[in-house]
Amino acid sequence: MSKSENKNAFFKKAHKPVPEYGLMAEPLNEAPKIVKHGNYKIADIHKKNIGIDSDFQRTLNRKQIDNISKNYDPDNCDLPNVYMHKHKDKFYIQITDGQHRISASPDDVVTCRVVNTKPSITRCLEANNPKTKSSWEQNALFWARKAEIDRLRLSDVENINGIIERFKTLGYTPSNPTKQKAVDIGSNVAKLHKQIYNAIKNKLRGRILEKGETQAIVKKVMDDTVDIVDYVFGEEIREGKKTKFGKQIWSGLPQFLLDSREKFGLGGAYDVDLVKGALAEGTWGIGGYHPRRDKLETFQDFQDAALQYETRKVKGVSGRRADCWQRLFLDMYKLYTS
Repeated sequence: MSKSENKNAFFKKAHKPVPEYGLMAEPLNEAPKIVKHGNYKIADIHKKNIGIDSDFQRTLNRKQIDNISKNYDPDNCDLPNVYMHKHKDKFYIQITDGQHRISASPDDVVTCRVVNTKPSITRCLEANNPKTKSSWEQNALFWARKAEIDRLRLSDVENINGIIERFKTLGYTPSNPTKQKAVDIGSNVAKLHKQIYNAIKNKLRGRILEKGETQAIVKKVMDDTVDIVDYVFGEEIREGKKTKFGKQIWSGLPQFLLDSREKFGLGGAYDVDLVKGALAEGTWGIGGYHPRRDKLETFQDFQDAALQYETRKVKGVSGRRADCWQRLFLDMYKLYTS
């Protein structure tokens, strides 16, 4: 399959109906009539011939559909966008933007805008760009981006597949909790990814890096962050069957690993096993010079210690909890390696 064909490939297994709203995902034997109005390509399509791609469309918000339906006025609704896939001489119509509007429509035939100029998944993500539209729920956006990377064979610059595989390797079950039952912390992978990625991106801001170097750093620091947290707290996470864990530790730890300021972090040059050893040993002390007698064992112990950096207004630590965690890790590392 050529790169062009792959980008526009049709994934029949993911083409799903939504029967309760009359969307049956039935293919057409002939392409619908498309009329061009200025820059728009318009087609009237029967709802029974419209479907969704379950790999990248977010879960339907039935309350939103009910609200639209109760006050339905076509003059207040933008035209929904659809992509027309041709597959084995049949035509499959798939929503890229407007699944709630189409579902709420009382009409059997819906006027749609056909947007076949880019792959359907790309059109869907662009139509729901948080910079131009109210943002998707984080889980929906994360898993849609994963589908886009896989289908279009894009470079995984944000390490989305990487963090999924890391959680799998550690025995967790990465999943979309809006579509599947949360089993363990893997169900929170989307939010943890965003937290770690934002912390890394912030610490790399202003650095001059070679092409591909940023992606390599993102992958290493993100994977190491997950590994370290699991090494230190894995038993607690598994025994408690926790689906959420760590709070600002997921920001403070990558900040510590990457911060290039001498008294704040390791600048990206670190031995991950040394970091694991320092945190697992649990020895700490504000300033990193005089170890306290009480060692940190549980997450609550660590959190209480991190909060002391805030309450004591330690120099160089802002009111951000992530900064408190970062400084705690630095002092533990200093004591362990001194």
